[in-house]
Amino acid sequence: MDATGRRRALALRAACGLLAGFALLAFVNAVAIAFTVPRPHGDLPLRIAHHLFDATETIGVGAAAAATLGALIALAPLPRWVVLILYAAAATWIQSQSLGFDLWRQALGPMGGRIHVPLYALFLTLTGVGIPALHLIGTGLSRFPRLRLIPVAIAVAAMVVNHLLLPDDYFGLHCSISWGAATLAGASIAPWVESLARGPRARSAFAALASAAVFGIAVPPPNSVRIQLFRQPCALAPWVLATTLWRAPELHAPVSPRTSAWLADRSKLPDVAPTTPPLLPSPPVVVLLTIDAVRADVLEDPANDALFPSLTGLKRRGVRFTRVVAPGAQTATTLTAMFSGRYYSEMRWTEHGVGATRFLYPADDPSPRFPKLLSDHGVQTAIFCSTNFQAGEFGIAPGFREEVMVAEGRQHASAADVVGRMLDRLGRGGNGPLFAYAHLTEPHAPYDRGRKDGTERERYLSEIAVADEQVGRVERLLERKFPNRWLLIVASDHGEAFGEHGGYQHTKTLYDEILRVPLIVRGAGISQRRVDQLVGLMDLGPTLLDLFGVATPATFGGQSLVPLLRGQPAELSRPLFAEARLARALYVPDGLKVIEDQRRKFVEVYDLVRDPGESRNLFDAEPGRSDEALATLRAFFDARTYRANGYSPPFRR
Repeated sequence: MDATGRRRALALRAACGLLAGFALLAFVNAVAIAFTVPRPHGDLPLRIAHHLFDATETIGVGAAAAATLGALIALAPLPRWVVLILYAAAATWIQSQSLGFDLWRQALGPMGGRIHVPLYALFLTLTGVGIPALHLIGTGLSRFPRLRLIPVAIAVAAMVVNHLLLPDDYFGLHCSISWGAATLAGASIAPWVESLARGPRARSAFAALASAAVFGIAVPPPNSVRIQLFRQPCALAPWVLATTLWRAPELHAPVSPRTSAWLADRSKLPDVAPTTPPLLPSPPVVVLLTIDAVRADVLEDPANDALFPSLTGLKRRGVRFTRVVAPGAQTATTLTAMFSGRYYSEMRWTEHGVGATRFLYPADDPSPRFPKLLSDHGVQTAIFCSTNFQAGEFGIAPGFREEVMVAEGRQHASAADVVGRMLDRLGRGGNGPLFAYAHLTEPHAPYDRGRKDGTERERYLSEIAVADEQVGRVERLLERKFPNRWLLIVASDHGEAFGEHGGYQHTKTLYDEILRVPLIVRGAGISQRRVDQLVGLMDLGPTLLDLFGVATPATFGGQSLVPLLRGQPAELSRPLFAEARLARALYVPDGLKVIEDQRRKFVEVYDLVRDPGESRNLFDAEPGRSDEALATLRAFFDARTYRANGYSPPFRR
């Protein structure tokens, strides 16, 4: 056999092996789907479609990878070491697309981030070289019939474990493990697969695989199937296709978004004047406390009242809002939206910080934040930072006249320390208007600042109790020190998941276990009442400006809640959105909620009145309502997304 023939034989063997590895991956995925992904509402046809598309897409992506590898070996008259370099280069580029963010974060840690660029390059090169290295290991062991099953067993074990670890996050890591395992297994059985490919039934098998591959790549799955595909973490092929070929679901019929002045650029509109007369006598003293990761249903449940005596007392003596939504699923994005009145996509996020603290923050975004507006109007403003990124330089809440850093390094400060510093400042309050803010980081995973035993949820509740005690300290001082002119606002930045929709903790989804948060207001002139009107944390900025008699910029995406605090009706016309990881949600006052995931390319629509657990997607079942809400969501972000100088909103983990 001449050199050309040998290259073609090697190419056929490598391609057949890699395709077989992906076929094995498809089989393991099918078993994992059957045993780990609950059937959707007993919908057998949807489960069958889930299996069909996952298998054909995995084979399709595997066939594309196998054809590329085979062509690289067969068509290039190059030495093997050159082919290996090209193989590693291609693998490195692919790894940069899936693992790049995670590797960059790891590179920022050592030596305060001073060597992060070369360290990132090293990490990326090692992960890229890892794929051809696994191919060579499998190829080497394939020459020994008694040993070739060892890498197959290792690969299958890796595929199985991949489904069990980190089941709701780190898609890049899952995809890389799947790819590496398929490569190792395929290379080790390549000679056997090649012999089958030369056999008498090879043509029929090839036709079947080719048909499956073409179907998997060329036929985009319907919206309902896409959602199912991403319910299992190792959806390598769906991730590849969603980020390269799939398009966002289309509306069922042409429809116009709801007419609203909020769906356009508002920068040229006049400021919104404060309401009159003022709610509080002058000079007002207002304290805002946000508590990390408190779900709304936790405080609404009477069974927890005894655990949280301070918050329960606030509910019984103040104004309790029962339908409150956060604008984001993580602390930094939610607080930024609350202080700026702009959603994540409306602002410019760039890397800021040093070493392990370097991350995406709005440090360079020029949007006004309400603490600066208050400071400019003569209000004493003070922030007590429980985390390093609450410092003004990070852009979340710049503009406070006084900034007290309680956190040390990356360690979150305890609620007792934060509130202790706040009480010292309030004790020196003086006679002028004062606004003070603090974010308490209890509760937060791993829930180790309350009780040390019990389940995760029990420890979580015990950490809320830790924060509850500090809320009581603030309330007592305000009542004693500032009679008749104080107000205490308590809210949370986001909720917390405990397995609902397959998720845990926060940052990852836009379901209501993450977005529904408590909001309680207690103070002078406030009567006890319950408000069931839909409101959001985006309304807190205009509310606080209103309380101090300061006009609200028209660019703020919320409206003042002061009329509701008085017990008067209020027409809140602004739409309420939320964002996390390039997914967006819109809440409609009648209870409809639409979520569009820009990366996964699917849409979810829920009626929260009939289905508070968000279990029945109405996107196709009620196309009229769904289309209008989705059109409104898209119109808002089409008009308001920050795009200066080619910028586009980045993925923020």
